[in-house]
Amino acid sequence: MTQTRQLRLEWSEDQGRGCLIVRGWTETELRELGGLGAGDLSPRLFLLPSKVVETGGDVRAVPAIAGRFALESDSVCFTPRFPFMDGMGYSLIVGPSSETKTPEVWTIHRQSASLIPSTEVVAIYPSAAELPVNLLRVYVHFSSPMSEGWAGRSVRVYREDTGEELEGAFLPPDPELWDPARRRLTMLLDPGRIKRGLVPNQEAGYPLVEGVTVKVTVGPEFRDSKGQPLTFGAERSYRIVPPFRSRIDTRIWLLGAAKAGSREPLVVEFDRPLDHALLQHCLRVCDSSGTMVPGDGVPGAAECSWRFTPALPWEDAGYQLVVDSTLEDVAGNTPVRVFDRDVTKAEDIPSEGGRLAVDFACIPATTHLGRK
Repeated sequence: MTQTRQLRLEWSEDQGRGCLIVRGWTETELRELGGLGAGDLSPRLFLLPSKVVETGGDVRAVPAIAGRFALESDSVCFTPRFPFMDGMGYSLIVGPSSETKTPEVWTIHRQSASLIPSTEVVAIYPSAAELPVNLLRVYVHFSSPMSEGWAGRSVRVYREDTGEELEGAFLPPDPELWDPARRRLTMLLDPGRIKRGLVPNQEAGYPLVEGVTVKVTVGPEFRDSKGQPLTFGAERSYRIVPPFRSRIDTRIWLLGAAKAGSREPLVVEFDRPLDHALLQHCLRVCDSSGTMVPGDGVPGAAECSWRFTPALPWEDAGYQLVVDSTLEDVAGNTPVRVFDRDVTKAEDIPSEGGRLAVDFACIPATTHLGRK
């Protein structure tokens, strides 16, 4: 084969599979290749990753990429057994022939796939418009799995009136707190600045500023698991109000009445916004025997309510709303303890954990008798 001609390597497809087309052969080369059987082409032509060739070693000592060479009218097509990888270079080795003494190396680079950003922020919690100055955590929900290492750089808090960043508001995310699917990020506000009496609180005060409106932002530079930025950034504003410093009191919750024989939802209204993530599994409905009632429970607007729809119609009987003692409000208070408690107050002394139950009954179904 002659070294005076130039081979052209092109990416193509064969029946939906990626393949490599090699053009530029002379007529003599095509006749020579045509005289070889399909099984004889591979010893004369073989493909390697370019990084292997660039090491300068003996290319014959390296296993070739598995695949099949086929001679076409004026070209040679190579179809790999496994798909080509985007972003890699590939080198075609043309072995010695009657016209050459040494192998030729022809290289082509496969471009990385053009990835268009598609991941977005689908929610930021809490969703309440007003939050206490001792807010404990913020959740950011993404539409796709995310990369690690961007939380501290991309999630920030600003004052809306001055645009000033509230530096150090979040505890440094090391490690970052993700759910197993890596779609929900938990950002903790610095607990040392929230608990009174601790040095960080005395020196720097609360992370947030009471009486002002702040804005939590998620920058578009945050990378998803494919290394792509977000389609756009996101933000949510909050008016900061006085702190929450009392236990969750289930006795003052309002439970709407559902009608027996129906699947009307049970609506539970709280006196304050509760933690969105914990609301997913800290509330359940049981019948009088303690058996859990199947159904779907979801947080309501601003996390100030919870809505439970039973899988089967309600019975004309008594029920219980069971509350796990680990349920928290947005300031970290539970039914059994105050997060930022005053150690001098007897009412703030933590009590025993466990579960709490709120009894309720359905409205009896009314039977209307018609007149004859």
